[in-house]
Amino acid sequence: MSGIVKASTDHVPSDPRLPFPTAQTRCHSEPSRFDFANGDRTAGGKETRQRIEEARTACAGCPAATDCLLWALVNEQATRVGIWAATTPRERDTLRKRVAVRLGPEWVDVLANQIKARHGRAAAARTNPLTVAQARIVCLEHERNGPMPRPITPRRQRRNRDRLAAASKAPRRTRPLAEAP
Repeated sequence: MSGIVKASTDHVPSDPRLPFPTAQTRCHSEPSRFDFANGDRTAGGKETRQRIEEARTACAGCPAATDCLLWALVNEQATRVGIWAATTPRERDTLRKRVAVRLGPEWVDVLANQIKARHGRAAAARTNPLTVAQARIVCLEHERNGPMPRPITPRRQRRNRDRLAAASKAPRRTRPLAEAP
C-alpha cells in the first residue's frame, strides 16, 4: 500500500473520490522497506534493485494492492516517492499517462464511477442473491456450454485479423499424390 511513512502524506490533500486503503499490511508495519526515491537508483545500484524487488514481493501478496495502486495513481502529489502497489514513481507516471490516453482527461472520474458501480453491483448481489433455481440454471448452462465467451476487444480483433491474414498468405502444404503401380 503506502511506501512512505504516513506522516509524509499528512500535509498533502488526497482526492476524495478514491479513499485511502485501510487494510493493515506490511507497508504499515515496515514502512522503511517501501521507502524509495527516484535518485536512489544511481546511489545504491544492486542494493537498491534488491530493496525494490523485496518491496514488490511483499506487495504481490497484498490484498489491498489494487486499491493501493488506484489511490497512488490518483494522488500523484502524495506518492512522489516510495513503492506503492509494487510500482516505482516512474512506473506510476507512465501508468497515469497510459490511463489518461485510454480513458481521457477525466480518467479519475471514470475510474471512480466504475468503482462505485462495481461496489453497487456487489452490494445488490449480497442483498438479492440468486435463488436456488437460478443458481442451478447457471450451473447447468456452464456445464453444457462452458464458460461465457470473453468480449472481443479491439486488440483481440486486430490479433485475430492478423492471424487470419498470416494464415492466408502462408503457402499451403500439399501431399504428393500416391503413384499408381
